[in-house]
Amino acid sequence: MNPEQSFAAWLTQQISQRGYDLNQRGEQTRFARAAGLKAATLSRLLRGGADPDIKTCGDLARALGCKTTHVLAAAGLIPGVEEPMPTPRPLTRRDHLVGLVGNDPAAQEAVIVLLRALRKWPESS
Repeated sequence: MNPEQSFAAWLTQQISQRGYDLNQRGEQTRFARAAGLKAATLSRLLRGGADPDIKTCGDLARALGCKTTHVLAAAGLIPGVEEPMPTPRPLTRRDHLVGLVGNDPAAQEAVIVLLRALRKWPESS
C-alpha cells in the first residue's frame, strides 16, 4: 500500500479490482456478505469512519483472497509487508451466486433454475 493512501482508499481499490462496482446499488452489501461483515461495518470502513479490528481484517482478507497480513499492514496495524498482493482472480458465476443468495444450496438452485429458464446460465454448470 502507498504510505499516503488511506485504508478506506486501499480497501475500495481492492474490492473494485475483484469485480465489485461499488457505485452500483447493492454491490457494497454483496461484498459485505461475501466477507461475513455487516453492511454498516463495511460502509464505515469505506468512508474512513472506522478502523478495522484484527477479526475484521481476517474476514476482509478471506473475501479479497489475500493474506491477513496484507490487510493488517494496509490498516496500519502491523509494519508493511514485503510480499506483493496476489493478482485478483475474476469472479466466477458461483462467486456471484454466493454473493447474491449466500451459501444456501436451495436458494442457489432456485436462482440457477430461474437463470436457466432465461437462458442466462449454461446447462452444464
